[in-house]
Amino acid sequence: MTDILIAVVIALAGFGLEVWPRLLNRYFGIDTWRFALLADAIRRHGRYPDSVPEKYLVPGSVDNPPFLPFVCSRFSKAWLDRNQGLVSPAFDVLQSLTVYGLGWAVSGAPVGGHLAQLLYMLTPVVPLEASNLSLRTPGSLVFLWAMLAVQAYALHPNAWTFALGVAGVTLLTFTHRMAVQVLFFGIIGFTVVDNNARCLLVFLAGVLVSIFAFKGAYLKSLRGQLLLIAFWMYNIRNRLAHQIRGLPTKEKQHTDFVRRIEYLIQKIPVLPFLAVNPWAVYAFAAVFLPDYHELAAASPWFSVAVKWSVILFLLGLLFNTKYMRFLGEGPRYLEYATGAAAAVAAACILKFAADPAVWEVVKVAPWLVGLGCLAVILFFQVKLVVKNPDKSVTPALWAVLAHLNAFPGEVRIACIPHGLADAVTYFLENGKALLSDNSVGVYELVDFWPHLQKPLTEIADRYKLTHFLVSTTFVSLEEIDLPGFTEVFRQEHYVVLARREGGE
Repeated sequence: MTDILIAVVIALAGFGLEVWPRLLNRYFGIDTWRFALLADAIRRHGRYPDSVPEKYLVPGSVDNPPFLPFVCSRFSKAWLDRNQGLVSPAFDVLQSLTVYGLGWAVSGAPVGGHLAQLLYMLTPVVPLEASNLSLRTPGSLVFLWAMLAVQAYALHPNAWTFALGVAGVTLLTFTHRMAVQVLFFGIIGFTVVDNNARCLLVFLAGVLVSIFAFKGAYLKSLRGQLLLIAFWMYNIRNRLAHQIRGLPTKEKQHTDFVRRIEYLIQKIPVLPFLAVNPWAVYAFAAVFLPDYHELAAASPWFSVAVKWSVILFLLGLLFNTKYMRFLGEGPRYLEYATGAAAAVAAACILKFAADPAVWEVVKVAPWLVGLGCLAVILFFQVKLVVKNPDKSVTPALWAVLAHLNAFPGEVRIACIPHGLADAVTYFLENGKALLSDNSVGVYELVDFWPHLQKPLTEIADRYKLTHFLVSTTFVSLEEIDLPGFTEVFRQEHYVVLARREGGE
């Protein structure tokens, strides 16, 4: 009982580490407002919406997985608007407790589970991804459950573990498309390494259940996933482009700090990967331990966690290459091995600590790395969350929204940068934003995003736009050509442009 209480305390400590920046910046996030909007549609209509034409200038058939919007719809709109920053950390409490169980199974001792929790909590990507309401944290949690269930069947094949694995895969299909994709490729890796198709059988059964048991509901999400893969296959070159200026150069760096980091990861893949999940190095070290096979025999989950970490790390490197990048950014694959890598690292650290022949520097290294990770986490939390006006609904943006909501007619607005559109769409009371509620819509928006291909005046005429919202920290007004629009409102770095005949 004491061990479980310690696990709960560590999980809550992780919750605190993830939540504190959101208490200082409650209206942070981009995808956040898309899921809040879908949750509000569920509250109003009592079901998952087919489309949201009243909010989007490019409406269609909504193909986002429904799990997160349904969870969010259980809370009132007022509560969710102010406290959406608590949702992802709450999911991560469950993931931390699951990592405790995995760490115990891998190391054979409760202390291994507690240490795995601590290492997981100090993995830089974990608290940073949990900083806003998005699919990544719940997707990572359900992925962890699904992979554990699939591997349980591989280790102990029977009707119960098969049903558990199928249930895990089915739940994941309704949670996060990228997580399903990573699980598929990860299971392919396990199938090759183990020369056993049990995992693949469970995955296929889970997908079939999600299709036939739910009247084809998953097909809509799957179609959206395939459409996005095809879209990025042809547009991956502009994945990190500045919407107006184009691809970054040495002379012209991207204005978005996150985009600059992603650009660095593409150029120097391995070292940034280790910064995302430093504990993965223990999985590679474990493979070369002289007693690896004895450890694997004593705990089959040790072998599973090692292969899990190594396979996803190698897949990340593969999909970070130039011609494979359209299948998902490489670092994303590492995110789904954070729990497994932490469990392996905990087992190795305990093993090295008990071995007098191991150099002292090897025993001290994880604690130094952990402190370094904590420093990195705190730095990026301040840089990317607390002090990030471009991804937050600030007092200046509230003032802009109040101005737009006072407009006598219907507002039809495009945002530069495009990332502002989700927040504007959600809080705009009398109009629509140039955005789509489905994956088909990105093909129609390709002239505007990710890199502007046509003159803005042509875009404005095509969608009958009444306004543009421009952030001058992203692009200067001199860089955009909008002769038919004039400045009607300015608050800090936000400028609202309206058609001259718009009546303002």
